[in-house]
Amino acid sequence: MTQNKITSEQGIINFYHAFTNSDFELMATMLHEDCTLEFPGTSFPNVVKGRDNIIALLTGVQQAMGGTLAFHTKWAMFKDDMVAAHWYTTGNPVHGGAYMNRGVAWYKLKDGLVHEFLDFFDTQIITAFWPSGGLTEDFSAAEFTVNNLYNYAPSNVQRYFIDSVK
Repeated sequence: MTQNKITSEQGIINFYHAFTNSDFELMATMLHEDCTLEFPGTSFPNVVKGRDNIIALLTGVQQAMGGTLAFHTKWAMFKDDMVAAHWYTTGNPVHGGAYMNRGVAWYKLKDGLVHEFLDFFDTQIITAFWPSGGLTEDFSAAEFTVNNLYNYAPSNVQRYFIDSVK
């Protein structure tokens, strides 16, 4: 596998573009073989270990969104062997609704590849769309949480949200 080393902010932005485009092969080339992904909090399995397991998880996330999950990077920072990014996501889950979330991710690199990956985002939005791991049939909680986030989103994300609920 050819590696795509992350050497600047653009490297992590490319990682998010690959996720948006469901290019999991490209994403895999940016992850160290023994990479660890952690979601701080208690709403999900907190730690996923290994590149293949992480790619399987991210593939499943994109499938749950019908291939519509898009990342919009607000900013990214790169210093030595660390990268951080502030992102927004938009999409339409296969079971309905207009999805939006925001988060900050921190990456520790090893040999120019993501080795540690901590992703902090609004888990209340996730549990509103997938309560107890199932699919919601009542979108009132999901709409409430997304509407609360709407005002924090940059204008390009707000435009997406307006278009997706029409």
